[in-house]
Amino acid sequence: MSDGVMCRFAIELSDQCRGRVALRRQNPRLPLCFNRDGSFKGEVVYHAKLISKFTGRWSVDGDALLYTYISDELDRIPAGATDRDKLLSVHREFFIIEAADGSKRKYLRVR
Repeated sequence: MSDGVMCRFAIELSDQCRGRVALRRQNPRLPLCFNRDGSFKGEVVYHAKLISKFTGRWSVDGDALLYTYISDELDRIPAGATDRDKLLSVHREFFIIEAADGSKRKYLRVR
């Protein structure tokens, strides 16, 4: 992906959260909120049970969406843990990533 697309992606994410997105599948449910200042928050809900509630910092580097976790209220994710997803497609209402395990995930904007 071009730097222009990545820049637009970062701006669109931050302008919407206001930028809330949610993983399309029901279990686990994974709502995320990307903020303009580079922070994010989210939670993992599995069969209506809260599994993780986390905060961190995000950035875009080339076609990579990078996360560094700062805290997890339920101590599931250690502070300082990192994640890297490959951005496959970016659209106004959704984006698709390839996770580190090779799975593809579609995140839809939530209003």
